[in-house]
Amino acid sequence: MTSERVRSRHKKRVPHTSEDVMAFEPDVDFSMAGGHFPRVYLPSDDRRIGDSDDDDNDNMDDPDIQHLLPDPNVDPNVNWFKRTHDTLKGDISSILLLLFLYLLQGVPLGLIGAIPLLLSGKHVSYGSQAIFSFAYWPFSMKLLWAPIVDSVYSKRLGRRKSWMVPCQYLIGAFMLFLSFKVNDIMGENGEGGSPNVIFLMLIFLPLNFLAATQDIAVDGWALTMLSKKNVGYASTCNAVGQTAGYFLGNVVFLALESPGFCNDFLRSKENAKDYGMVDLAGN
Repeated sequence: MTSERVRSRHKKRVPHTSEDVMAFEPDVDFSMAGGHFPRVYLPSDDRRIGDSDDDDNDNMDDPDIQHLLPDPNVDPNVNWFKRTHDTLKGDISSILLLLFLYLLQGVPLGLIGAIPLLLSGKHVSYGSQAIFSFAYWPFSMKLLWAPIVDSVYSKRLGRRKSWMVPCQYLIGAFMLFLSFKVNDIMGENGEGGSPNVIFLMLIFLPLNFLAATQDIAVDGWALTMLSKKNVGYASTCNAVGQTAGYFLGNVVFLALESPGFCNDFLRSKENAKDYGMVDLAGN
């Protein structure tokens, strides 16, 4: 009777989705094992515990778990690159587009992260640098306007493009404006002035707001543009794309802005200069 009760409990709680598998905790009669022991759930457990193969076939036909099953069109005996290519077939262009979009929004994030180091080089106080930290807030508070981004859109452009296209144009406009004013803001106009940290924060705050809004739209788009079996690659595109963009806007920019790095690695000793190869103005 005890074994029948265990079977019936398992039978009622067979997981059907990846979330169910993660949350599944099978009931175990420890008296049968003589004490406590660890148990790992295996997808094949329902076949051993089930009363018939017909029930198992019904579970396998459930559309909610079809994307969890091995793709019958992918040969498991070929090399890893070929298996990955076959698995991503039909989604490769979407994944490349996602990587590009996440890279674009990672560049301004990298520039924002580089500003405190530039301010430290100009001996700006920590209190003034704390004022600039307000520019980071939009990414921490984007949950507040995320419902608006999901519900308000133009049917002509589409749910996601209605936000991504304007955000990209406005980010470009802000960075173009910044290129003309940044030398005055940073106190590099030749008069020995100090950086205007408040104005600098007011410029980068909307820039970060636009990048956060674009991130909301791209995250939502990724769930619909990828097929169900490959939707997990959306988070991979996010991590890789934003990290690459941040690297370009932060590490690469700071290296090319540093006179020491450029003189040591990118210039000959005869052409050494007291300034880097690029600056915030793009010169």
